[in-house]
Amino acid sequence: MQRIQSKEYFDAVQAYFVNHKDPARVYTFLLNTLWTDKYKLSEKMYYQRVNMLEMTDNCVSFYTGTECTLVLCSNLENRNSN
Repeated sequence: MQRIQSKEYFDAVQAYFVNHKDPARVYTFLLNTLWTDKYKLSEKMYYQRVNMLEMTDNCVSFYTGTECTLVLCSNLENRNSN
């Protein structure tokens, strides 16, 4: 499982999800955004077939079947860690 903490990406995914409820489309949108920004992901991530997502106030979890493959969080909890 890969974990990404970014308020910018989380907000973009939340906004995209409003009009596109399909988990696979939301996952593809996120991967394309990360690719455009040259964010390093394992190549395996691009071949995952996501069929479910779970959204909370601060995180989006993407699942392939019952396995969580990617978690995107808004990064609020680690602001004072420096």
